[in-house]
Amino acid sequence: MFFTNLFNHILTKNQEIMKKLILLLLPGLFAFTGAKAVGDKGDETKKAVQQGTGEKCYDENTHIINLGIGFGGARSYSTRYGTGYNRTPVMSLSYEQPWPQRIGPGFLGVGAYFGYQHADYRYNDPYSDYYYEHDWNNVSVMARATYHWDVLNSARAEVYGGVLIGVRMQFYDYHSSYPGYLDTYREHENVVYPAYGVFAGARWYFVKNVALFAEAGAGYANITGGFSFKF
Repeated sequence: MFFTNLFNHILTKNQEIMKKLILLLLPGLFAFTGAKAVGDKGDETKKAVQQGTGEKCYDENTHIINLGIGFGGARSYSTRYGTGYNRTPVMSLSYEQPWPQRIGPGFLGVGAYFGYQHADYRYNDPYSDYYYEHDWNNVSVMARATYHWDVLNSARAEVYGGVLIGVRMQFYDYHSSYPGYLDTYREHENVVYPAYGVFAGARWYFVKNVALFAEAGAGYANITGGFSFKF
């Protein structure tokens, strides 16, 4: 009986002690849990700010076709041929998709670029039927790579940079007539040149999958603008 009473007494005392410990520890436990949650949320917010997380217009599932018109560029004959020289804008078509793995603080886009530009110069002799004409058709086929930083990439707009490298195929024709002859003289020359370019660009989606884009740089065209279609 003595041991039974002693055991119950100890158990009762321990229960009172446990209750007091729980009452003392509960506020601290809640305070620690709240601080931990706030800390985790703060870390996530800080990480989100640093990485620019959230909905992006360019991510791992993006595929884009660009249709553009460019002006300026590496090929210009206007200085040599003067006012009779004509040149069309650079008509371009490019495709881009993301690299399978994320690289650094953003996505690397890889794809291809196709560009076309025509130029010509014609001289007509005012006193005869004599004339001569130069025609240049330039076709560029290049690989295209762009980098899309998270912090410059939002749900509707982005800023990016890129490079182009490939070849430019020039198809040259020369035509002329000689006074007193019925036949014309023709000459052809086809040459392949290395081609490259660097650029910075921006894109803004005015509807869900259609955007306006503009790029400026050095290479095949100095300034290019047009439409981007995402699918």
